[in-house]
Amino acid sequence: MSIDLESIKLKLLKPPVTELSCIEKYNIPSPQRQLYVVCITEGNYIVYDVVTLDPVALKNLSKIEERLYDVLVGEESLTDLLDEVKDERFKHIIERQYAGYDVLEPFFLDPNIINIHVMINRPIQVHHRVYGRLNTNIILNSDEAVELALRFAAAAGKPLSEATPLASFIEPRYESRVSIVFLSDVTMRRNITIDIRKLTETPWTILKLIHMGSLSIEETAFLWLMVKYKVPILIVGGLMTGKTTLATSLLALIPPGSRVFTVEDTPEIRIPATYWTRTTTREYGEYPISVFDLLKTGVRLSQDYIIVGEIRGEEAREWAHSILLGHCAITTFHAESPEAAILRLLSPPISLDPQVIKMINVFVKTNIVEKEPNKRVFRHEVYVHDENIIKPLFTYNPTKDIIESNVENPIESFKFIDRIVLTHRVSREILEREYKAMINVLEETYREALTRDPTLETPTYRELAEILYKKLYEKMQRSSF
Repeated sequence: MSIDLESIKLKLLKPPVTELSCIEKYNIPSPQRQLYVVCITEGNYIVYDVVTLDPVALKNLSKIEERLYDVLVGEESLTDLLDEVKDERFKHIIERQYAGYDVLEPFFLDPNIINIHVMINRPIQVHHRVYGRLNTNIILNSDEAVELALRFAAAAGKPLSEATPLASFIEPRYESRVSIVFLSDVTMRRNITIDIRKLTETPWTILKLIHMGSLSIEETAFLWLMVKYKVPILIVGGLMTGKTTLATSLLALIPPGSRVFTVEDTPEIRIPATYWTRTTTREYGEYPISVFDLLKTGVRLSQDYIIVGEIRGEEAREWAHSILLGHCAITTFHAESPEAAILRLLSPPISLDPQVIKMINVFVKTNIVEKEPNKRVFRHEVYVHDENIIKPLFTYNPTKDIIESNVENPIESFKFIDRIVLTHRVSREILEREYKAMINVLEETYREALTRDPTLETPTYRELAEILYKKLYEKMQRSSF
């Protein structure tokens, strides 16, 4: 068996030859377990293997590559080799090269990275939570990109070839969304594109968004009230403006014990609900399953909340059915403003009935703000669609860098609140008391959480709803409220 000696060499990510001026420098996946060093410079994300800084460890590299030759010719198993490699850094490099996603592994392990974009012979781009879009020091050639695309598709069990060059799926290793335009006649065989949207292991909670200044406490209380009473919320904004992060944090405010049914084409939603039925559409095969098919099933299952994930086109008509059913509808939609969203929903190919549009009352517009050079922050605004007019409720003041309220009493100010009153048999007075109690609960919980953990990683998104609703119930029982 002929083996190309170059193919057995471990692909090490080497540090730059010259000294870099780093805006920020850190280790991943953590300071305790150091596999990679990351240096953020002006517009760049430089990553390299920690082991390359260890001359003593590098002396063992040739011995490991000799063993890899034995693996490739079938004289030894990869498992046996990994068991004998004592240096975790080398073990990780072997695993990423032969069983993982090769040089993309550091981006998967870095919790700051939310998007990875690969094209042939160009620096891989990443989207950093703090520094936005950055070019990396890693470039893939055509063969490497094709192999990586096929590895993603094989891991997910999805077809990918010149005959089926378009694919979008969740890969199983990190549960990230992968979209691929494969090398084919579609791209005139000139390029291949791999785009990866990472799903975080520990989604940010509403408290984290408050702490970051993305939402005010009063704004959050209003959205919490809308979630509790199943009022449709449409989150609009551009790419990478925090729509999915916000949607996930709002879905974590669903009352504990609720039955939740989600419908997505690609699974991204995460909900800390005990009774959660998660469904996805099926495009391939003899028996396709559409959004509408799944919605019909959700209704028959007696669900409290039916949530349709991101809407992009014609599936918005099915999404509208979930609104009319009164099961809540927190979803994301690409549009630059609430007005633009309504125009898109009314126009072909979606063409929603104007009567349905009247039922979409709450919009959240997500924004990225350049607060200082090389540092972006998220600031989210709430608009109310009431009596065919878009009215600003909570908007961002860039001078003060705060979210300000434009309405003194939102419960008394909007006509659509009558629908909550009629549907849930609750008075405006009680709703107002509850809104004030929610503000109080959020303030109290935020202070307590900040005292215990300044990073606000706790309480987690799985724990927060239980804490908030318990405090809310207690406050509502007190005669003082």
